[in-house]
Amino acid sequence: MGNPFIVAEDLALKTWLQGLTVDDEKVADRQVKVWFGYPDVELRKQEFPFITIDLIDIVPANDRQWSGYLTDDDNRGTIAPSDGEAYKYKAPVAYDLVYQLTTYARHPRHDRSLMYDLLNKFPSKFGYLSVPNEIGTAYSGRSMFLDGFVKRDAVEEESGGRRLLRNVFTVRVISEMTPSQAANALQEVEEVRINTTITNIPSGYTSV
Repeated sequence: MGNPFIVAEDLALKTWLQGLTVDDEKVADRQVKVWFGYPDVELRKQEFPFITIDLIDIVPANDRQWSGYLTDDDNRGTIAPSDGEAYKYKAPVAYDLVYQLTTYARHPRHDRSLMYDLLNKFPSKFGYLSVPNEIGTAYSGRSMFLDGFVKRDAVEEESGGRRLLRNVFTVRVISEMTPSQAANALQEVEEVRINTTITNIPSGYTSV
């Protein structure tokens, strides 16, 4: 099975950010690592510059939600088409996934380079993200928008007063969850046990 709703978008977004490099007077092609969340120095080697991805909101997209059924010949790209066979399923549930992407750098040239790269990766309009279906056999181009940008540079006292150059981008990815994914996430209760032989019951309580 492929990756479900949210996880598929997470990995697609990380893949979209992979491969960025910066240059300076010492290194021509310095790789920029990408993390989910700020890297803990005890668990990961913290090397500047780097980028973090954080999912900060999941918004029901009621303005583009519709009801009904869809019909096609390959069940949303998960089954090879066959002559005369059609698959019918409920309309997906519409969501907007809101991500916060933060670039961290020490060198001003790295900071400006990452700012430029992400503004090209995430244009304010006409952006898209290629996201795989439930089993990874087909991809859909999801609309993706840059909703905001803020500069959050700081001076770190714990690092001897060194500058930490940060750019924070808010990105919205148009997404959906199929009813089948929601149904698969639910598990039926197989057995219910009611203990009728509890011993040492505290005063004031009774068994059920």
